[in-house]
Amino acid sequence: MNLRSKLKSGAARYFPTLGRLRKDRDGIAAIEFAFIAPIMIGLYFGMSELAMAIMKDRSVSHATSVSGDLATQQATLNSLDLSDVMTATLAVLDVPAAKVGLVTLELNSYEMLADGTVNQVGYARLGPTISAGGPATYDPSGLNSQMFNAQSGVVVARINYQYSPVTFKFVNDFTMAETFVMKPRKSISVLFDEGGTSSFTCSAALDLKVTCTPIV
Repeated sequence: MNLRSKLKSGAARYFPTLGRLRKDRDGIAAIEFAFIAPIMIGLYFGMSELAMAIMKDRSVSHATSVSGDLATQQATLNSLDLSDVMTATLAVLDVPAAKVGLVTLELNSYEMLADGTVNQVGYARLGPTISAGGPATYDPSGLNSQMFNAQSGVVVARINYQYSPVTFKFVNDFTMAETFVMKPRKSISVLFDEGGTSSFTCSAALDLKVTCTPIV
């Protein structure tokens, strides 16, 4: 008997169940599930997180548009008007009171004189200084000359929102930013005015009602 035959004979004698074990596939599904489940769960939470981020980004865009739209419907805005505009904007943005400190809402109004000089005729801000989506101090020089000229001023609405991932806590917070430029509807430019003051600072109460006061 050659060596190969002896090995086969020994394997058959000492391991009679070897053939059956090789054919036994019980538990394979469980093993496959153990490998695939973490990937599928990660994909599920990843898609959910992405969907929530996209929805909030759309809310930021819509709120910025609403802010500019409301601000351009009057020729002059006083502190009460600006408070109403920002309160409505926060309602559209739909952030809880605990996160209102993560929001920056800024309104700038400009007019251009016949000689090309640009004047800022209105400024109001809720929250910290703009940190994303453009410079902290907006520069109107880059605006389209057909939109911003001596016959038409502009209102620039900007929003920053610091978004915190809901499920992926290991992902760093990031700032969503949006800017909308609107033309006045009832006048050449929109003046912000309260006793001769054109700059305002705003704050939000726990009920998200905003109060704007002149910067003296």
